[in-house]
Amino acid sequence: MRPRSWRGRSHSSAVSAAVTDAIEYGDLAYVLTCGTSFLGYTACLYRQFIVGRQPSEQEKGWYTELRDRLDAVMGELRPGRTTADAAAHFAPASKFGYEDEAELLTIEYAHGIGLVNVGSRFVHYNYPIINRQWSLQYPEEIEEGMVIAVEGIEGVHRKAGVRTESMVVVTANGPELIDHFPRDEILVAGAI
Repeated sequence: MRPRSWRGRSHSSAVSAAVTDAIEYGDLAYVLTCGTSFLGYTACLYRQFIVGRQPSEQEKGWYTELRDRLDAVMGELRPGRTTADAAAHFAPASKFGYEDEAELLTIEYAHGIGLVNVGSRFVHYNYPIINRQWSLQYPEEIEEGMVIAVEGIEGVHRKAGVRTESMVVVTANGPELIDHFPRDEILVAGAI
C-alpha cells in the first residue's frame, strides 16, 4: 500500500496524491484503507499519523477541531434525522479557501459503505451521500441499519493539515462507532 500524505512543508492541495518521495521525520501523513474489503463488505477509514515526534500544539488543535466537528456530524446520524442535519456540522468550503462547495465535495463529507464487487478494486461510495453541496438543499432521511463513513480535513489551506475518517452504524439508539482504530489524537509513528 502506498500511503497518502499531507506533508508539512509540501502539501499542495486538499486532495493529495500518493506520496512518491520518502516520508520523513516530522511529516504529517495519513493512512487510508478505502476499498479494503472482507467477503464483499468494504471499509473506508483514515487515520492521521506524525512521524517520529509528538505533534505541535497547532497540529493538536487542528486534530481536536476536526475530531469534534466529525463527532457532531456523527451525532446527527440517528433514525429520523436527515442528511441536512448532519451536513450542517461540516465546515463550509470558504473555510478552506474554496469558492464553491463542489470544490470540497469529497473532502468534508460522509457516505454510505457496504457491499461491493470484490473483484473491482474500485472504491464504491453508497448512499447516503452527505455534504454541504447537496444535503442542505436535498435532505434524505437517515435510517436504522445504514453504515456511514464520515471524513474531513483541518489545517492551513494548501500548506499543512490533518485528516481522519471513522465509520458508524445507525442504530435505534443513535450512531455506534464500528471501527476501533484509535482516533482520540494524532498517532505518533516511529522513524522508519
